[in-house]
Amino acid sequence: RPRDAVQWALYYPPIIYFPPGETPVEVAKDARFLANRASQLLFVGRVDEAKAEIDQALRIDLNFSDALALLSIIAVVQNNKEAALSQAQKAVAADPQSATAQIALSYARQARFDLKGARASVEAAVTLDPGNAIAWARLADLQASFGELGKALEAAKKAESLAPDLALTQTVLGFAFLTQVNI
Repeated sequence: RPRDAVQWALYYPPIIYFPPGETPVEVAKDARFLANRASQLLFVGRVDEAKAEIDQALRIDLNFSDALALLSIIAVVQNNKEAALSQAQKAVAADPQSATAQIALSYARQARFDLKGARASVEAAVTLDPGNAIAWARLADLQASFGELGKALEAAKKAESLAPDLALTQTVLGFAFLTQVNI
């Protein structure tokens, strides 16, 4: 399975957002901390370690939305579209107010070529958590894919204003400027 051999090189998009200075404090039995650590491990391609953190978080809280959302992202990246959608739907059902779950659902829907559904999910994420820079960056991506370049630039600027030190917001803003032929 060549994909397993290079899993460290695959891109696992970030979905859990903590405003600058608000990351959870390390507590061995805190599902929120474990999910955040799993997210960071996924970002650098350490999937097996991330899964162990997710499993531990789910042992603490079987319906912890962030952990379920991370399982969805893993499934998206590993091209398991059915599992991705199922886990994302479980995450949303576990916490309908979770922007993280809605972002995961947007990726799962996009993997199934449901771009309108993906956009609707990320719009829900922005509504649920207007201060979530990852949600705004994701919205900018999807708006650009629909040719809504002005809206995409506005959403990218909003993402960057919320988290200027986050690489994702800078990357999305750079691409939004490129779509405007503003190098």
